[in-house]
Amino acid sequence: MRIEAARKQAASPCHRRMRSPQSLAFQEAWATIPKQGFVPDKADFRPERLAPFLNDIYLVELTGDPERRLVFRLAGQTIRNALGIDLRGLSYADFVPEEHRLHAGISMDLMFGPRPCGRWIGKDIVHLDGYREPIELTQLPMTDRATGARLVLGIAEGFGAAGMHEGEGEFCFECRETEHFIDIGAGVPG
Repeated sequence: MRIEAARKQAASPCHRRMRSPQSLAFQEAWATIPKQGFVPDKADFRPERLAPFLNDIYLVELTGDPERRLVFRLAGQTIRNALGIDLRGLSYADFVPEEHRLHAGISMDLMFGPRPCGRWIGKDIVHLDGYREPIELTQLPMTDRATGARLVLGIAEGFGAAGMHEGEGEFCFECRETEHFIDIGAGVPG
């Protein structure tokens, strides 16, 4: 794992902003999960290792089903409260503008390629009433060797203070800047 490399990458001129201390701490906590190679197995995951992040955490399963290829398996309390919906069992692609659905989440596949890596990306949550909420996502790979599933474990940062905006359950994710890959020890995709 190369936390220092990720910090330098985040500070390089091609990045507009540095990753937050919470994003870096999440990566450091993820790095404590035992692993063979670069990517941990779900069987070795223990929530207590990520206790400070549980309210902000989410888990997405990447599947081969074109209609349900990005299924939320878990979403923390802060995420559920801010969005006004429990995302478990729902597809991320269903919350992306129609013109982007076909390619939604496609770069998540790169997290499991020859150079496994994480991702850091900015999004806007656009609520039905037009309220825009900028968030940042830190995503790291995990597998379930028992089933062959590819899982993305992440945290969402930036949801407003309680009471600022009440989630009504209808929203969409919009990209607001280019994603950045995180080196977890194997380099990043070229």
